Amino acid sequence: MRSTGSWKNRTAVISGGSNGLGRSLALTLAEQGANLVILGRDPERLKAVEKQALELGASGVSTLSMDLCDVSETEVALGQNQGESLRDILAVVGCDLLINAVGKSDRGLLGQLSQSDLLEQFELNVLSTHKMTKLCWSALCAKQGVVVNIASLAGIVSGPAMGGYSMAKHALVGLHRQWRLESESTGVHFLLVCPGPIAREDSSHRYEQLTQSRGLDPATQSPGGGVALSRLDPNDLSRQILKAAQERRLELVVPGKVRILAMLAAVWPSLADKIIRKKMKRS
Repeated sequence: MRSTGSWKNRTAVISGGSNGLGRSLALTLAEQGANLVILGRDPERLKAVEKQALELGASGVSTLSMDLCDVSETEVALGQNQGESLRDILAVVGCDLLINAVGKSDRGLLGQLSQSDLLEQFELNVLSTHKMTKLCWSALCAKQGVVVNIASLAGIVSGPAMGGYSMAKHALVGLHRQWRLESESTGVHFLLVCPGPIAREDSSHRYEQLTQSRGLDPATQSPGGGVALSRLDPNDLSRQILKAAQERRLELVVPGKVRILAMLAAVWPSLADKIIRKKMKRS
């Protein structure tokens, strides 16, 4: 059944929903009266977001604590010594909306990164999304639901000193578009979200130690790898994402002007590279 109006009483599954943008999306859905299934790694954060979501008006909240990179699809479906499993939950409430918000950025030139560095990025940003979509697929098909994949501007335009992250997010964009192409007959809709840097309390120093240890330009520790972009308010962005999901839009790029740069990169790559380098902040 296609979504109209708010997400009230509809079931939303959010992987990575206990922190960052995933948490903001969960709480915005709670304000709309949605029924939430939240997956995250930290049990304490899950408890905190569950409490806050119920206070904000969620019609129900279930939480599952697990690291999607460390467990098999069977373990996610059946649970890890927990009273309730994802399979049990989906069998009862179904899935109107799946938000894949698991992800992690990085700083480093490709020549500096080890295979384990790249594998970590790929597992976090790509394979976790593939795993969750497969697990929720039957429930999504039954309700002709919506899958929201949170990528990044780095998934459509390469960024400075973000080689592993950009590689992984480009792969996520490819995964998303391939699944969208293959799912036309199912009624399941796919929304790709490519946001710029998102405001958070530690954004100015989050990658300071990493950039220092790898001998990178200090400017690259900033959000977006040092490219001059305004930081997005996570609550405003969450509302934009949920509205786009309701309207069954195909892609949401924020800020939208970067879409032009992505198209330029395909037809005139040297000019696109020049623009990106010009916008890099230098101390």
